Amino acid sequence: MLRIFDYHKKSIGVFNDYDALLGFITSVENEKVLEGHAALGLGYWAFAYYPPAKFKHVCAWIKPGFLKPVQLKALEQELGLLEIYRGNSAAVQEIPVTPDLDVEDFKKKFCLDYCRQRGWRLIETLGHKSSQQTHVVERRCAVHPHTRKSRLAQMTLNNVRGRRMRAELDSRIERLRQKHLAANSLPPPAHTPPQKGEF
Repeated sequence: MLRIFDYHKKSIGVFNDYDALLGFITSVENEKVLEGHAALGLGYWAFAYYPPAKFKHVCAWIKPGFLKPVQLKALEQELGLLEIYRGNSAAVQEIPVTPDLDVEDFKKKFCLDYCRQRGWRLIETLGHKSSQQTHVVERRCAVHPHTRKSRLAQMTLNNVRGRRMRAELDSRIERLRQKHLAANSLPPPAHTPPQKGEF
C-alpha cells in the first residue's frame, strides 16, 4: 500500500502498488498533453515498457533509418525496451530489457523520482499475510531544489504574515484593555464652576 502526501501533508492518493501509482502519474502527465501544456517539453514524465513482441510490432510501423542504435540493438536481439522521460521530452532514456534487468526496480525508481521532483512524501506499508503486523517503510523523497526555495519563500511569507497578525492582535487587545479600564474606572470628577475667592 502506497500513500502519497504533498509538503502541506495533504493526501494526494492511496495506491495498492507501484503499477497503480504509475497509472496515476501517467494520467497526470497525459492531461498535460491534452491541455497543450506550455511547459510540456520541460516537465514531461513518462515510463513505458515494451515487451519483445510489442516492441517488434511498434518497430514495424517506423520507417527504416529512423530507428536509434539502442532500438536497433533491442530489435536484433529480440529484447524488450524501456523508455523513460524524466522532465525533458527531448532527453529520453532507452534501455534494452535483458533477462537480468528488473523492470520493477526501474518502475519503482521512476515513481520515487517523480514524487521527489514534486516535493511529495511517499509512505509504503508492507503487510505480510503470515503475520498480522504491518511494517511501515517511509520513503522521504528529498525535496527538489526549486521546491525547497518555494517552500522557504512560503515559510518566510507565513512568518511575516504571522508577525503582522500578531501585532494587529496585540494592538486590538490593548485597545480593548484600555476600553475596559475606562469603562470600569471611576468617572472623572464633574467640572464645577469656581467658587468666590477661587481663581
